[in-house]
Amino acid sequence: MSERHLLWVDVDRAAGQDVQAAAAAFGLERGLTARLAKPRHEPSVTKFEDYLHLALLTMESGEGEEPREAEVGTEPWIHTIDVVGGRNWVMTIHDGPTPALDRFDAATHGDTGLGALDAAGLVAALADEVLTGYLEIVEATEREIDRLDERALRRRATDDLLVEIVAVRRRISRIRRSLAPQRASFAALTRPEMALDDDIGAPWPGLTDRLDRTIDAVENLRTLLLGTFDLQMARAAKDANDVMKVLTLVSAVFLPAVVLAGIMGMNFPLAFFADAQNFWIVLAVMIAFATVIVAIAIKRGWA
Repeated sequence: MSERHLLWVDVDRAAGQDVQAAAAAFGLERGLTARLAKPRHEPSVTKFEDYLHLALLTMESGEGEEPREAEVGTEPWIHTIDVVGGRNWVMTIHDGPTPALDRFDAATHGDTGLGALDAAGLVAALADEVLTGYLEIVEATEREIDRLDERALRRRATDDLLVEIVAVRRRISRIRRSLAPQRASFAALTRPEMALDDDIGAPWPGLTDRLDRTIDAVENLRTLLLGTFDLQMARAAKDANDVMKVLTLVSAVFLPAVVLAGIMGMNFPLAFFADAQNFWIVLAVMIAFATVIVAIAIKRGWA
């Protein structure tokens, strides 16, 4: 191939494609070939004499796909993309459909200038597309938090948001645990001992900054979710205050009646007790006290 050609070979382990045959065609070392043959869930970067290996953790929303991890039903799911780049060639290895690679392939489809990229440039572009996938999940999570905020403000008695808040909190933690360990791999690409030959090219130095901005976006999700939790607690406190207000008003309404009933029930002789018609007077006084208290509560806005 000429200097303006760049070969990209994509290998899908889940589809039964032969990783070892592809590795042998590029002359990869046995140790690396063995690592590529088995799926892993840890990021890494390794520089060899003529090529570079970068293992990326990518996270997908999983819409329409089955989760690839043991936690079936959890969203999003995580898997690894192995990227090996040499002079004028790049090989990617993954398990099953990978939206990050599909997005990059669709974006460059028909672009005859893609061959002008060197191997390191293509590796950096693929890594950047993986970060774009994380940002899409962050945006989707932000929309979900906004919906939780709205539900917290319009909360019904049967609407238990706390369970969903915990689920979103767990998701944010999974995103960060998947993303943060890749900082070491991205930073290693800029170290002097990781300098690549001119034939392979130099990785894009902005990858580390892009990763840091993505991690900051994930941290912002935590802040937003804490705001949702505060709304939930404030609404729960308001509901408790409403209940206490009703109980207090009911107690105030019946308190005069209870006091009068206690006095009238005292066991000592008075002329007032001798007349049975006085019962209706006492009852009227009780109703009058209750009416006055309710009227005051309505006027003051307590009820």
